[in-house]
Amino acid sequence: MSYEANTSLEEAPVSLVPSSPFGLLVDGLNGLGSIVIGLVMVLMCADVFLRNAFNKPIDGVAELVAASIIVIVFLQLPGTLRHGRMSRADLFIDPFLLKRPRAGLRLRALLSIFGIFACGVIAYATRPLLVKAWTNKEFSGIEGVFTFPTWPMVLVVTLGGVLAAVQYALMAWQDLRDSGKSPGLGGGHE
Repeated sequence: MSYEANTSLEEAPVSLVPSSPFGLLVDGLNGLGSIVIGLVMVLMCADVFLRNAFNKPIDGVAELVAASIIVIVFLQLPGTLRHGRMSRADLFIDPFLLKRPRAGLRLRALLSIFGIFACGVIAYATRPLLVKAWTNKEFSGIEGVFTFPTWPMVLVVTLGGVLAAVQYALMAWQDLRDSGKSPGLGGGHE
């Protein structure tokens, strides 16, 4: 598992190969999210072209784009966490980690535990919606014009929530493990 503190775009990651089957899954979903972004861009450009050139817009583009945004976020959330690319306020945590590494790692682990809870709530809350969407054959869109089933989107949200919670758990475990490793970690400041 990689947990990078550095977000510099000039520095290449140490290894581009996932270190575990979980890493392979998370990175694969991240790539799938990138493919969805590309498809949405093509769909939007085609809609604009057809609308302007032939006055024939593609039905359902607005609905598909709205659903795709949710799908992209939850496909890429675990990978974003895994590679340390999640937005955060570094103004406090980075200097704190430098001054008091043990306490900083424990604080970061505590924040990851809050992440486990938040993502767990998302997964728990969407599971019944997934069952309902599947059993009732729910759809989104305008009936007779353009519709699509909602269960794949809800499945991605549920799966993304579960995988993000697992990733937060791995991060918390790593930070707690690292905080207890070496007595000299804090340089005698703690």
